Amino acid sequence: MKRHYLHLVMSLLAGACLAAASCSDSDEDTKLPSPNFPEAVSATIEAGGTYTLEIEPNQNWEVSVPTATAAWFWIQDETQKVWTLRGGAGASRIVIGVAELDEFDDTRVCEGTLERGFSLRTCKLDQYGDFEYGGSETGLTYSYNEGEAESIDLTWPEGRTDFSMPILVEANYDWAINQLPEWVSTPSVTVGKPGTKVEIRIQGNPSAYPLDGAQDKLVFIDKNNLDAKVEIPVTIPSCRDIFDVTLDKELKFNAAAEIYNSMNGDWSPGTARGSVKGIRGARIYVIAEVTDRWGNTGLSGDEADTKWVIVEESAWDEELVIMDRGFTVGTEVNQGDARTARIIVLPASMAVSDPNELFDYDIKEEYQPYVFATLTQQASPGPIQAANPEGMAEIGTLFEKLPSTHWSLRELEVDDAYKLTYTKAWSNDPEATLTFERDFTGYKCYDADCQPLSDEQNWLSVRRVEGGAIIDMDREDEGYIVFYDAEGNIAAVNCLYDPNADIGGTDIGFAYPEYVTGATLEEITSGEYYEQYAEYGAPIYHLTYEGETTNAAMNVPTYSSFMAQGDAESWLTAESYGPTQIYVNMDSQTATEGVMFLYGANWNVVMVIICTLNI
Repeated sequence: MKRHYLHLVMSLLAGACLAAASCSDSDEDTKLPSPNFPEAVSATIEAGGTYTLEIEPNQNWEVSVPTATAAWFWIQDETQKVWTLRGGAGASRIVIGVAELDEFDDTRVCEGTLERGFSLRTCKLDQYGDFEYGGSETGLTYSYNEGEAESIDLTWPEGRTDFSMPILVEANYDWAINQLPEWVSTPSVTVGKPGTKVEIRIQGNPSAYPLDGAQDKLVFIDKNNLDAKVEIPVTIPSCRDIFDVTLDKELKFNAAAEIYNSMNGDWSPGTARGSVKGIRGARIYVIAEVTDRWGNTGLSGDEADTKWVIVEESAWDEELVIMDRGFTVGTEVNQGDARTARIIVLPASMAVSDPNELFDYDIKEEYQPYVFATLTQQASPGPIQAANPEGMAEIGTLFEKLPSTHWSLRELEVDDAYKLTYTKAWSNDPEATLTFERDFTGYKCYDADCQPLSDEQNWLSVRRVEGGAIIDMDREDEGYIVFYDAEGNIAAVNCLYDPNADIGGTDIGFAYPEYVTGATLEEITSGEYYEQYAEYGAPIYHLTYEGETTNAAMNVPTYSSFMAQGDAESWLTAESYGPTQIYVNMDSQTATEGVMFLYGANWNVVMVIICTLNI
């Protein structure tokens, strides 16, 4: 009997505890009427019995049975057994049910908590400061922080278009947003139902951003009890220093005011496009490089020296505090020497009235970070032009116009002068043809000091070809040729034959080296491979693939075609990514090696690639 009695007594003991919601540290900011929920109670219930509690709260409420005791206790909602029950302010009855369990010797205790529930969480930020998206398992757009938010802090992640912060709201009553700061736009969702998770994107009002930041509050109310409010602080950072500029670093125009398209490798009518994001007052400046009569170079912000650069800006939207304004940069047609300018964009806080304040002998140090582009425009071609500039590059030849201040113009009594550079024995191939606006009837040859060359000294000559003429240089040296006709001198050409001359062109290497995996590229300047292929006078490189290779596109000299040599044709191919870029494919099931040649327009070799596959 003793064991049965103890078992019976312990089985009959059960606590039904209903307590008012406890207060946290943040409740000082929560405007709620004083709750009149009942005090905590404890009762002993007979197995299979019930316990009834009469309450009359002045707030919405929720009571729940912990999962750990759900096997023995529940809430009786009329004929239904439930483990969570919600209700509104006013008289209510809560009935706790107890299971008929007499085979256990343990006393079962149920603690029920009666509370008014409101939860607000803010979005997680990733390593870049942007909003972290949710997964399919949550069904939510964003991923949210675990803890309750003490405030909503708006942010402007890079690439976004405004201040904002996604939030997740959940409550056990009907709620609505009742009050917003003037600098927050009305969200698309402002209400929610009990037990429903609601995502809301709190966004700044672009027409009311406070320049120096601000703090206010977002107020949520109980739709059935308007005196019940939850106030959440909201902050917005200062936008005074928001500043971002988008513009290509190098802008190239020809004398006809056409812009160079680096993707296609050609010139086309048009302008460069850019944008500047910031508050009103950001300014765009053009600083031109100028040359005086003595050949000294300097800088100028004067309109007379910069008007050849045409900058057009979009109008300011009067309703916006911050605007992402588009602008274009173009040039006038050039009738003279090549010219250069720098594009400077300053935020409102640094703007100056006189562009000449931005430099001394060079751009001042404090303004250097705001030089966003260098613009160059080619000289007017004048009476002599290259018939095929791209073809010249393939054969190691460069033809360029000298500035009108070059000393040789005065010495040789000409109005226009050019420089022709040869770097290879075949630099005088047909691609080096020059065309003449005025047909010449003769020419004279001079040394590097503009002194006439005798027939015995002369190493320069001119041969006519279809459409123009080609200059031949018999040795490594420097001199001048002056072309003339019956009216007088036409122009001078400074002739330089130097195998080591830097004539620009594409730097050979991987196009995106930071992303390359499984590939290496090395220049060959000695050894067996070099001795075998040096006769072509072209750069020789060793390309090796090991395992899985990605992002191995290469920058190469300008080429017209490519071809694998010998048996390698069956597994060694390539994809052209433009006139100066290529991707080599090595499709073999075993380790192997082969050679690929890149050819210029006249089938001269412009690059040799030794290809090795290690698998």
